[in-house]
Amino acid sequence: MTDMELKVYLCMCVVIHCILLTSCVREIVLFADSNNIMEFDVDTRNVTVLFVHTGSEVNAMDYDYRNRYVYFPRYSRHDIMRFKYPSENRILETVIHTQRPVCIAIDSVNGHLYWIKYQEDNTLSRSDLDGTNVHVVSTPLRDTFALRLDLSRRWLYMVDRSSGISKSRYNLSENKTIVNFHPQRVDCIDIDVMENKVYWIDGSGNLTSVKDDGSNVEKIISTNVSTSYYAISVFGRVIYYAGYNKLFVINKTQGSSPISLYSVSSRIGSIFVFNRSGILTTMFSDLLLNKFISYIKVKGKGNVLQLQLSEHFSYDLNYKTNRSRIMLRM
Repeated sequence: MTDMELKVYLCMCVVIHCILLTSCVREIVLFADSNNIMEFDVDTRNVTVLFVHTGSEVNAMDYDYRNRYVYFPRYSRHDIMRFKYPSENRILETVIHTQRPVCIAIDSVNGHLYWIKYQEDNTLSRSDLDGTNVHVVSTPLRDTFALRLDLSRRWLYMVDRSSGISKSRYNLSENKTIVNFHPQRVDCIDIDVMENKVYWIDGSGNLTSVKDDGSNVEKIISTNVSTSYYAISVFGRVIYYAGYNKLFVINKTQGSSPISLYSVSSRIGSIFVFNRSGILTTMFSDLLLNKFISYIKVKGKGNVLQLQLSEHFSYDLNYKTNRSRIMLRM
């Protein structure tokens, strides 16, 4: 077996181990109202205030799994911020100053940040993740309020809050309308890349999904409550959403009943479900894409082969007993 073949074999062992390891990992729900960015632990139901940002709406959050930053726009303060997460030493960093940023999306594969400037501009812009190299992608859009990226297929999804949902390539080529929802207003969407679906909830409380080709529109539930629905996030078999100041979770199955998780004093503008296994998944996908190939080192001792993946990971395989161990240092 050549050195490269050995590396590939051990990489596959690591991926299988990673799948088993992450299957039991639970999510953390991050959400923001007009005053705070908070963390909701699904296991304990404990809520922790991460940051106080009084005086500005936060209508979106996204995460860079490669560099471990949470990004969010502050509409009234005209900037986009970020902070390390998870981290014991959280410090707010200003990424860029820009007029009325209403939604953002992170392309961690290519190292880009996308955002919409709302109202009179309503343009789609892009920069590097540190806010440099700003580029205006679009001419003025209509009433775009929400933005999502499918990194695996390189699609960009946008919501015109008064007409419908469209998808296009990152440069807005191949633009097509997926669904029209006029006269209802929609302020939030999320995508499920595993099931190729888009989810949204309108102002009347109709939680709906559609295939990403525009087929098979399904109403999951109607809450029959007309209020502000500004936030939705899909995770596995469930959907987290906000009805004005209340955080809910509901199963994807049609006819399911929502469960109230938490209430705050002001409108919840954004939800992001942090997948704790996402860091591992990103690191391993980088490995298979040869991002770390120059770092990989193979060591042998007795019946044990060690694959040193990066400064954070090592993987031991006992090829006699077929037992393995992964060592992770975050």
